[in-house]
Amino acid sequence: MTFNEYWIAFKYFDFIFLASLLAFYPFYYLYVFSVFNFNIKSTKWLFHFIPSIIIGFAMLIATSLSSSESYEIYMNNSLYNTDLTDQFSKALAYLYNGSRTFHLLQILVYNFLGIQLLLKSRDQMRNSFSNIDKYQLRYFYIVNILFILIMSIPVFYITLVGISPFNTNEILLFILCSIFTAAYIILAIIGMKQFPVEYNLGNTFTSQNNKELHQYELKQIESKLLDYFYKEKPWLSSNLNIWDVAKNIGSNRSYLSHVINENLGCNFNYFVNNYRVKEAKLLLKQTPDLYLSEISELSGFGSVNSFIRIFKMIEKCTPSEFKTNNF
Repeated sequence: MTFNEYWIAFKYFDFIFLASLLAFYPFYYLYVFSVFNFNIKSTKWLFHFIPSIIIGFAMLIATSLSSSESYEIYMNNSLYNTDLTDQFSKALAYLYNGSRTFHLLQILVYNFLGIQLLLKSRDQMRNSFSNIDKYQLRYFYIVNILFILIMSIPVFYITLVGISPFNTNEILLFILCSIFTAAYIILAIIGMKQFPVEYNLGNTFTSQNNKELHQYELKQIESKLLDYFYKEKPWLSSNLNIWDVAKNIGSNRSYLSHVINENLGCNFNYFVNNYRVKEAKLLLKQTPDLYLSEISELSGFGSVNSFIRIFKMIEKCTPSEFKTNNF
């Protein structure tokens, strides 16, 4: 509507455009937040959208009070850099340019917050799931980093220079729109394939819990955990997670995570996969004729790639190299 100069019609949607512009990065941050199912408090999140609401409302008032002529002067200024000749067109331009400036700040701030959140969630995922590849965590990180690069750099440039350079370059405009659309679709597909939403990663073992829980009780949980793994071999299930283990030993996720982190000196993911690697080493020695895919499945790994990668990380050699060195 802007580039085809349907300005009179767009006048009634301009406030939505500005509100959406300033809501984009808060929504993206909320998206990453919700994918990992952290606790979301609506009262807290509302503050992220206050600039969007205020600017949108201000633009609605400004466009409602301005005449069609003033709005056309403002749009000509945006597209063709013409002069602003009346007060209403200047007010509209101030609102638009002020929104662009604030949006530049948002790009920097929310990308920083988003990366922080990704790093935090990575650590919590490793403390909760034994097979993170199953939940496409690595792909989600890759896609999000690409999204930040693909989206933020062009958006920062467009916001900085304005829309007038794209008025005469339809090919560039088409390419940018295509890239943005593809990025949205890929990000949505990967995000929707994350782990089940009933698992909430927001519940962590707080320092207050730490003080209240006696060391003897922590030792009891540790003893039950090691005994359970020795007798039941739960790591043979590729879907094993910390909630299932906690339930089976009569504890809860927070306390169990604390015991594994502090008493055993590792995260849940490493703790479980260490047992799987030991199982795989026994199979490699006792049944050397088995394919790696069979050993991977019998040891509880989610895939052959995960098996090879984790085995190499723990043993400093591949399963094939281990088999060769032991025969």
